[in-house]
Amino acid sequence: MSAESPARSTLDAALRRAICSAVLPITCLALWIPAARSQDQKSPVEPRVFSVFPLGDRPGAAYDAVVRGVILRDAQAVWFENDAIHARIDRAGRDPESDAEAPTPTDLVTIHVTIDPAARPGEYPFRVVTRQGVSNAISMRVTSDRTITEPARLSADQAPRLESFPQVVNGRIMKKGEVDDYWFDARPGEELSFEVISGFSAFDPSLAILEPSGSWFDPKRLNPIAFNDDPLWFPDFSTDAKLVQRFDRGGRYLLRVAAFEGRGSPDDVYQLRIAHGHEAPIVLRAPSRHGWQEHTFTRHFSADWLELLHQRGDPASSREMLETFRAVDESQTPPPLMQVPGIVEGVIARPGEIQKIIFHVKGAQDIVVEVETPDSTIPLFNPVVRVLDATGREVATNVYTQLNNCGGFMMKTIQPKTVLSLHADGDYTLQIHDVTTDKAGPSFAYRVLLRSLIPHLGKIEVQQERINLAPGAAKPLSVGIEREETYAGLVALSVEALPPGVQAVASSAPEEETPPLMNGGKVERYFPKKQKSAMLLMAAPDAPVASMPQMVRVVVRPIVAGKVGSPVATEWLPVMVVAGPSEAARAPLAAGVGKP
Repeated sequence: MSAESPARSTLDAALRRAICSAVLPITCLALWIPAARSQDQKSPVEPRVFSVFPLGDRPGAAYDAVVRGVILRDAQAVWFENDAIHARIDRAGRDPESDAEAPTPTDLVTIHVTIDPAARPGEYPFRVVTRQGVSNAISMRVTSDRTITEPARLSADQAPRLESFPQVVNGRIMKKGEVDDYWFDARPGEELSFEVISGFSAFDPSLAILEPSGSWFDPKRLNPIAFNDDPLWFPDFSTDAKLVQRFDRGGRYLLRVAAFEGRGSPDDVYQLRIAHGHEAPIVLRAPSRHGWQEHTFTRHFSADWLELLHQRGDPASSREMLETFRAVDESQTPPPLMQVPGIVEGVIARPGEIQKIIFHVKGAQDIVVEVETPDSTIPLFNPVVRVLDATGREVATNVYTQLNNCGGFMMKTIQPKTVLSLHADGDYTLQIHDVTTDKAGPSFAYRVLLRSLIPHLGKIEVQQERINLAPGAAKPLSVGIEREETYAGLVALSVEALPPGVQAVASSAPEEETPPLMNGGKVERYFPKKQKSAMLLMAAPDAPVASMPQMVRVVVRPIVAGKVGSPVATEWLPVMVVAGPSEAARAPLAAGVGKP
């Protein structure tokens, strides 16, 4: 492997540290640079997995892989969430290259992986089970393409030649400054797609295509003809590199995979895919998150959206049907009238275009405005929604404003949900436009929902990713709960399917003293009220030690007017009763495969 020029890394570092101003003045982004490893990984107290290499293979394959992590020396099983992949532990021990003086030196677990011939392409989470408990989850990848593992090489001249596309290469940037090179041939006019999918660390890959066209000083010089790091860097966006290149001249080319800022570690694993044609679509949006999402521009207002909201709060409330309306350019008069509740749709097709529609309310009431961007989204399309009264005065907007306490300047961000109070009946105008006056297009589509308040439970999130309990010990199980739109009902929290000898009881933790946000603006308009509820999992002194974890079910239900509602969230969590230090030292080492 060859060392990459520091010029590109220096330039990238400067660009990454610049303030992202794609949507100024409305959206102000704080500097965010991923750490090389999270704090939880620096000082783990339980088994933790960092990576697996190779990252995956195709259906029907059988191969050896190495799992890296800490507190894995007595690994006894690999635990998948389904039967599509099986793994056998062949060997586990200390990484010979790890720092022996480190509080938690790195361990290596060699496994033999078998992928079922009927397995579908995708990601397959797994955990490592040890006598100290079950680890966090990471994923293996199954691909439908021919897959190889990168061979060892020292320079670009020794780089392997790739052919017969589509093809996937399992690779790894082992050390700082290292790059992986691959030769390939392209025909005149041929179009190829290249994509690098990163693994589990903060590995941020880049792709470059070079041709050996030489120079006056070096006839063998490799000259770059294409490069891609991130299609667009933005918080929560993928950092995977994608590149589509049409080759005007046929011949031999070099593909180079590198890491941002010249980083590298044994955990920086990736899969490189090369295919014919335009097969690497660039999706500029945050990945879908698990569970209920309400404060994102990319959630979808389905036909039963109001029904879903009622189910998360008061199911006895009256039901209303959603109609869809179309907004028009502000130059058209009179503008159309929409009903509340209702959805208004449109496209900002021309730069500087402002669209509008009229809605009517009877008496003073609170209205919820929710915005969806089904195609282009922030930071490309930044929809500003304004509500104007009959005199043209702005009543409310989805632009959240707060005062920066350090610099004394105003910070503004566009929010996907706004609760506004209308103090008088009459006609109101809803305006929609992009934050800029020079950006527009057919992908700048929007859907805006207007409705009355529906008090309900929003996002529910279990804070722990797994719980390992010794007999006689207790650990908290914390659940984050968001109360939307003045929801004041009770919340029932239960834990079901617990292992033998383990019980869940109510617990009380010290209240976090969070000072009020100074100059925070109208926070109540844009954000839910958050709370934390806690249960305590206690293992009896005689609780049987388990060889495998058990999936327990965390269920959250709303309670309104004394009536228990249907579950609004069901989260699964692995819980394992493990031996204490003395018992673990005497326990025999087992190996095998476990399933939930």
